[in-house]
Amino acid sequence: MAKDGAVAAVALPRFQGALTARRRWAGVGLVLVGAPLLAWLLSRVHDSSTITIEVLAFQLLIVVVALVGGIWPALLAAVLSALILDLFFIEPHLTVAVADPVHVITLVFHIVIAVLVSYVVDRAAHETIEHLRLEETVSEIEPLAASDRARASLLSALSHDIRRPLASATAAVSGIRSAEDTLSLADRRELLATAEESLAALTHLVTDLLDVSRLEAGVMTISTMPCDPIDVIIPALDELDVDPGAVELDLEHGSATMLADPVLLQRAVVNLLANALRFSPVGSPVTVVTVVAGDRLEIRVIDHGPGIALERRDEVFVPFQRRGDVDNGSGLGLGLALSRGFVEVMHGSIEPRETPGGGLTMVVALPVGARRGERR
Repeated sequence: MAKDGAVAAVALPRFQGALTARRRWAGVGLVLVGAPLLAWLLSRVHDSSTITIEVLAFQLLIVVVALVGGIWPALLAAVLSALILDLFFIEPHLTVAVADPVHVITLVFHIVIAVLVSYVVDRAAHETIEHLRLEETVSEIEPLAASDRARASLLSALSHDIRRPLASATAAVSGIRSAEDTLSLADRRELLATAEESLAALTHLVTDLLDVSRLEAGVMTISTMPCDPIDVIIPALDELDVDPGAVELDLEHGSATMLADPVLLQRAVVNLLANALRFSPVGSPVTVVTVVAGDRLEIRVIDHGPGIALERRDEVFVPFQRRGDVDNGSGLGLGLALSRGFVEVMHGSIEPRETPGGGLTMVVALPVGARRGERR
């Protein structure tokens, strides 16, 4: 009862046409063809003492129609089959009158069961379609969610990586200003060096972000030329200030060169070396190998660290992805993304491979250029 004394309405199940119009018309066609054909077949074996076989046969037809066309063709099949049973299989024939009350009950149950089966099938079809629509919605939302995660990762890393050099530079400048008259020359130089390093780190960060934007927009400017890999590898090691023994060189390219932009290639190699050194175990040097493979010259940066799972090897080249994805100290996660972008814009490739015995091997492959003795 409702609060005002009115009787609460009972919600009856709604018959929803969940299937397509094409399937519903197919169901109608099946009824119009199948019902008369089934009646003719049953008339050949009809036993006047019972209509059990006939009722079951038409029930089967209704189920098939419901599966094909849904509820409305199935209801049509139920009504049409009831009329066929009454006119041709229940005495007296060719009239809607029924002599035996049991047959009336049989026809009623036949129609009720047909309606219930039709409703269940139609409801199942409706839920299936809703499920498919939900999957489509999820597939549409997933890229947005991924974008939100990338944005959150970017903001988290930016808040750390920008704040740190800014804070250091600000503290150094503030220290100079607040104690300008009392600072010794050595202290002043140390604070200025701190500010310079912090601003250089901030400049490097902004440069990386701009380069990612240029790569994604396809407007990165390059200048390729025959380049000796050693002329890139040695400056990269100097830039990283690598300890002696931390990197081993195995240069097997002979006089071959690679077609590359030396500046971009050096930045790519610096990123790969920094990544390899970061994850290499103590006492396990990183190996840099150069080798000619067909029409490509390869630079292989080999470490014996934890490696990367096969299913994650493409993920590490996505901007703002960091191993673990939670350590802000690991930076923005632009290094490998930039390395791949720089190499691909020079018509090369970077491929991660498993190091024999464990670890990761990054293979940079670029077109072979003229040999050193052939350059003009």
